[in-house]
Amino acid sequence: MDQYLPRLKLFRNGEFETEIGDLFNKKYSFHFESSWKLPERECWFTTPPWKAKELEILKNRLNFHKSQLNDFNIEEWSSHTRRRNPAGEVGWKIRCLVNPEFLTQAWTKFYECASSYEIIPKEAVADNKMVSLHLCEAPGAFITSLNHYLKLNYRGLEWKWVANTLNPYYEGNSPSNMISDDRFMFHTLDCWDFGVDNTGNLMNWENSQAIVKKAKALGKVLLVTADGSIDCMQRPDAQEEVTSPLHYCEIVTALQALSKGGTFIFKLFTLFEHSTVSLVYLINHLFGEVNIYKPVTSRQGNSEVYAICLNYKGSSILERYIPILEAAYGTELYGNQALFPLSAIPDSFLKQLHNCAYYFCEIQCQVIDNNLQAYINQNNISLHRDMKRIRALIATEFIWRYGLKPVDMEHEILKGILHEECRTNMNPRFHRGSYTERQLYTKMSLREKANNLNALLQAEVLANPLILINEPVVWLSFLDEEAPLKLVFTHGCPLQNINSSKFIFVPIFRLYQQILAEEEFKEIALTDALKQSTKNVDCDIDKTLRLPDFDHSDSYSVYEKKCFRILCNMIKDLLVGQTVFLQNFNTLTHFNVSVLYILSSKCFKRTGFTSNGIILRNMVNKDSVAYLDDIQNELLKLGDRSKDLLNLLPVQTTNAGELFNNIVLYNNTFYRNKCVEYLDAIEQRL
Repeated sequence: MDQYLPRLKLFRNGEFETEIGDLFNKKYSFHFESSWKLPERECWFTTPPWKAKELEILKNRLNFHKSQLNDFNIEEWSSHTRRRNPAGEVGWKIRCLVNPEFLTQAWTKFYECASSYEIIPKEAVADNKMVSLHLCEAPGAFITSLNHYLKLNYRGLEWKWVANTLNPYYEGNSPSNMISDDRFMFHTLDCWDFGVDNTGNLMNWENSQAIVKKAKALGKVLLVTADGSIDCMQRPDAQEEVTSPLHYCEIVTALQALSKGGTFIFKLFTLFEHSTVSLVYLINHLFGEVNIYKPVTSRQGNSEVYAICLNYKGSSILERYIPILEAAYGTELYGNQALFPLSAIPDSFLKQLHNCAYYFCEIQCQVIDNNLQAYINQNNISLHRDMKRIRALIATEFIWRYGLKPVDMEHEILKGILHEECRTNMNPRFHRGSYTERQLYTKMSLREKANNLNALLQAEVLANPLILINEPVVWLSFLDEEAPLKLVFTHGCPLQNINSSKFIFVPIFRLYQQILAEEEFKEIALTDALKQSTKNVDCDIDKTLRLPDFDHSDSYSVYEKKCFRILCNMIKDLLVGQTVFLQNFNTLTHFNVSVLYILSSKCFKRTGFTSNGIILRNMVNKDSVAYLDDIQNELLKLGDRSKDLLNLLPVQTTNAGELFNNIVLYNNTFYRNKCVEYLDAIEQRL
């Protein structure tokens, strides 16, 4: 490969040389001036939000270009822009020739950042060791990309890492703001920190401090990355405003964790708002070098850029400002007040920032225009031919330019596990229709909304044959009385509602939530829908326990623990040999799944899953009820309910194996049937 790729470059004959050079060099560097001074701390967060006129003009220009896409169907437009993406073949080429661990678009973007700037500090090279902290990191490709880069360029460097992200195992987190892909995280959980409340929410000050403490405990933190974002599908014209509070929290956390001389890489979008202007001004005082960079593998038509900040001057500069930064951290103060007054920011800095914003705005507007023209002229063969050639050249150039080579599997973090593992993505990213159509949904009549939801059900749920239990009972023999089962209690923020789950195909649960999000639909569904029955269970049942419905008047955590107490009392009253049929036992949470795991592996001979309930057949071990007593005792210790018991077993126990697969199948069937049932009831009433 070492000989093959340079030869391809030689045979390029200068073709598209300018275009390729431009694509790989979308960079801007700030030049710090001695006249720039940080405002006095009495000025921080004391003035209302402001606008810089020239930046506002750029913002309006970009939003005009983006608004031309409002009526495009998002799937169709995305397909078109994927074909027009000059770096669209980079990932495929890397997979074929290098096959790195956990290759994603984020992997390639980080590798570009690492290869384009000297991100490994001199101190790390001199000491031959380094700690890195990765904020908002899921699913983890920055980490595997960094590992690959270090193994090729800094062999022997002792490297430790810790990462933070919204916890995909915490059911209170919203799927729209969270990447739930845990293929890498599942095997490296000890290196992830979800803060004091187990949510992983970086916008909580206590969580931030816990993450900083954990990173520093490993040694000198010489690299911090932050790749956070928030879903802006409903506000595409306000991406910077929506994501700015998160970026503030990322930056404040990073600046506290990073050691002197360290590197900080974080994602930004546009640079038009007062919040970003102030943050970039602050960053320029704290780092020896500040660069804004758009990798070639970052989608050309989006606003994403990365700030590459080198040679940190140290947290001592920041110490006197920490109380002010904390006061605004994750609070309304950050949105209501500007970090710095406009009058405190020098014109010379504003000019540099305007030049930077203009440069990247111009690129994005041009790409949008080019893509629109290509869409209109889809029959222009020469356009397609040129793009196909450029895509091939960019893929080759990427590998050649950055010296990409394979590394041995023993040098991978997971030693080849991810190459062999084949896990289903339970939360495929999917958006329907155009922006205009999504806005129109909010103004539809109830009947139109019901028809829309029915169409969604047909297209996304009923069309998938892998989500339905097609036999009366799916039996599982899981009993293992001999093997010790150690309870591992996980505490955290009490669940108010279930917003996500690792135990269901997300499009089904999202549709279920969307139905109940309409108050009129919710009232019809919960009063008119047919109640569950045991008629189709062809099995000898000694007792049936139907747990109460969640009525939303209390928090979900209170309801869940009330159901647990009811279940415990019933289990304790069972006789050896008896069988119970559980209805309305919610298996979306790790707490309840771990309870079911304990009952299935220690108490009952077989576990059966039906379309509307779970059978626990033939109680064989009354002594194992002691596990339930241990759980109840742990719940009693919690007292004030500011924390709840979220899981009883390690995630690696509950989220893998035959029981996990059957629970997912059961939940898919149960909630799919609920959607059908609710929509039928709604249709009859409207």
